[in-house]
Amino acid sequence: MKAIILAAGRGSRLGSLTDQRPKALVEFNAIPLIERTVNTLRAGGISEIGIVAGYRSDMLAAYADRLFINPLWSTTGIRQSLSAAQAWLDDEPCVVSYGDIFYSPALVRNLTQAQGDIVLGYDPRAVELWQQRFEQPLDDMERFVIDNGQICEIGHRAQSLEQIQGQYMGLFKLTPVGWRGLNEQLADLSTEQRDQVDMTSLFSLAIEAGIRVQGVPTHEPWGEIDCPSDVRLYERIYPQL
Repeated sequence: MKAIILAAGRGSRLGSLTDQRPKALVEFNAIPLIERTVNTLRAGGISEIGIVAGYRSDMLAAYADRLFINPLWSTTGIRQSLSAAQAWLDDEPCVVSYGDIFYSPALVRNLTQAQGDIVLGYDPRAVELWQQRFEQPLDDMERFVIDNGQICEIGHRAQSLEQIQGQYMGLFKLTPVGWRGLNEQLADLSTEQRDQVDMTSLFSLAIEAGIRVQGVPTHEPWGEIDCPSDVRLYERIYPQL
């Protein structure tokens, strides 16, 4: 199976860490995130890796079997970056990974083996991690409801931590049928909304339209890196990675 890494963004919240390099090249325990992701995907059984690049795309080329470019990376959302790899998504199932996360090969294997056209990796214990990242986790976390492996709700503001049964990680699998189903949700959006829509909102629209979205849990170490404090946190709690 192929995998697509979405790594077009700069990551302005990381400040000076991304002045001269893409967000995906920020290091955690002295290893660039993109290197971790490529190694993890290959260890999880991925045969070919494409990277969607934008900001300083030349710096990511060496990590990719195929480099896709989102020329509008600075003004569009992550769905637009995903569309840059449409040639792969139209043709066969693909694992898709954000470029600012890390996770285990076991989760990659579980995603590739899972049945379903849209399958999301999630952490059922993410509240514990977010409590270390934020003084007020509810300021960042959203509702996530899952029943018997099927995600019933994703996105929307949570009123309490009890409404959060997990955290979507930025790692998922799409079949061509799933890809078409997501794109069908764009029909009622304006051009600006289509350009800016994020993946969580798109998954939410699909669920509301009756499309089955499944979840695969992980209990392995993982994280997303949005700001310098995240790097410091993960280096403290995951020194072995």
